[in-house]
Amino acid sequence: MVEAYNLSASGRSAGWLAHQHGGLGVGGSSPLAPMLNFLIVIPVYNEDTVLGDLIKVLRDLGLFKFTLFVNDGSTDKTADILKAEGANYVSLEKNMGKGFAQRVGFAEALKRKVDAIITMDGDLQHPPSLVFEFLRKIEEGSDIVIGTRWRELNRMPKDRYLSNRLTTLAISLLCGRKVEDSQSGYRGYRREVIESLNFSSNKFEAESELLIKALLSGKKVSYVNIPANYHEKLRSKINRFIDTLRFLKMYFGLVWKKS
Repeated sequence: MVEAYNLSASGRSAGWLAHQHGGLGVGGSSPLAPMLNFLIVIPVYNEDTVLGDLIKVLRDLGLFKFTLFVNDGSTDKTADILKAEGANYVSLEKNMGKGFAQRVGFAEALKRKVDAIITMDGDLQHPPSLVFEFLRKIEEGSDIVIGTRWRELNRMPKDRYLSNRLTTLAISLLCGRKVEDSQSGYRGYRREVIESLNFSSNKFEAESELLIKALLSGKKVSYVNIPANYHEKLRSKINRFIDTLRFLKMYFGLVWKKS
């Protein structure tokens, strides 16, 4: 399953990191910082066109050494870039799907005994500068923090907007709790959430499964506003038809178990 490891564990805290960067907070402006050990988990699949840019941003923010990339069987130069840049990474022998890749990252995070796990996509849709805002929400008591594009839904491509609204409504109805953006991959998790909740989906529906189980178990969810960015160099890897069917299979499976 796992082809290669190049991992350097870090016991540093977000507070230490912020101190090293002059009190780095949201936008580098706040003198306060959370005191949580954390790991950023980023699944990557054939993203060599933007991976270098992402690594540069993470380095500039002092976050690169706190990041684990999970190379999900890429067939382009993704693995070469990770190796050349000295990244912490895991390489899978073949493409297994975003959910599977996240589970690999979560397992490593739990092994390192971090307090919080941040997930983001590898295509620069998610501004890494907001990481500390996610960590603060967790420190303040949130179990899950979701990056919400609620304020910028009009910037989404029409097909993504429709998919987002329908799945978010379906999850809200199932769980009896209002959800703003169920499809956002920019999230923060308290360690205990990942330890206590199992999810088996391997593809894009995995994040929805994890969120539904968290909501049904009473976990506290909060939000961080993020922009609705779509990188011009990359096409979405989501297959609208197949991945919608996967979501429906997962969703109604949970509805059946709940009933």
